[in-house]
Amino acid sequence: MNFATDTELEYEQKMFRKIDALKQVVKGKSFQNCSFVQCDLKEIAFENCKFRDCTFKGCDLSLMKIKYSVFADVKFEDTKVVGINWTEAMWGKNSLLGSLTFTECTLNYSTFIGLKMHKLAIIRCVAKDVDFSEADLTKATFDETDLSDSRFHHTNLTEANLSKATNYTIAATNNTLKKTRFSLPEAVNLLRSLDIVLEE
Repeated sequence: MNFATDTELEYEQKMFRKIDALKQVVKGKSFQNCSFVQCDLKEIAFENCKFRDCTFKGCDLSLMKIKYSVFADVKFEDTKVVGINWTEAMWGKNSLLGSLTFTECTLNYSTFIGLKMHKLAIIRCVAKDVDFSEADLTKATFDETDLSDSRFHHTNLTEANLSKATNYTIAATNNTLKKTRFSLPEAVNLLRSLDIVLEE
């Protein structure tokens, strides 16, 4: 299917299955309650598009461009969402328009710098080298997620749940940690930024 040449501007309650839209440029399309299943959308560019209550399952969205697009209450399941700059999307003036949920996905090399993403859910994912600097991740969840080499700098993690996350490095001195949930032994990583000596 070629989204770029399709004259349809609004799609509602439609399922796209095994669509190959590699490197297509899609402008001004609206997707409401739509499902994308096993679609190859590598390097696709969505410009000024809207996704509301949509689900991506078993897809490849690697290097997807999302300039000025809206994502509201969108779920990603068993999907590659690698190398995506989420700051290019249209999130509203002061807050996220809707929550994002990633389950069993690969989010490596993506960036969420400075975004307000309350209740962001990243569950059983691999999120290596992801930049969460200066983001507001209040009440976010990182259940069973590998956060190797991901960056948390001036990040608001108030009431976030990292109790089952692994391989994170979070400096307690330059991030907001209020009622943030951690568990041992991973929580020992919080002490690495302090000028102390740990003895066994």
